Amino acid sequence: MIRNATAPSEPSLDALFEILDNQQRRYTLYLLSEMNGGSTAFSVLVDALSDDLEIPHERLQINLHHRHLPKIADYGLIEFDPQEEIIRYQGNDRLEALLEVCQRREWD
Repeated sequence: MIRNATAPSEPSLDALFEILDNQQRRYTLYLLSEMNGGSTAFSVLVDALSDDLEIPHERLQINLHHRHLPKIADYGLIEFDPQEEIIRYQGNDRLEALLEVCQRREWD
């Protein structure tokens, strides 16, 4: 079953701030947004994030699979297929603008 609830086409600003409130979710969205709307395998995402976040690989897998990716999908920002372990980014202009600001501040 592909996880992407019938979320509004563009989440509210409050919803986006809730998503961006967590470092693992922010870094997930940074990475996915840089892939230009493509899809990525769950294992590729975990490998990339594990290095960036310095979180043990297994712990990150569990957090993403059971907590963070479903939450991001519930807001319609990604499609997550836990069976196939594929993630498809579905960002929007508002999210992209916020990600740009967050990323600049976080990496300065």
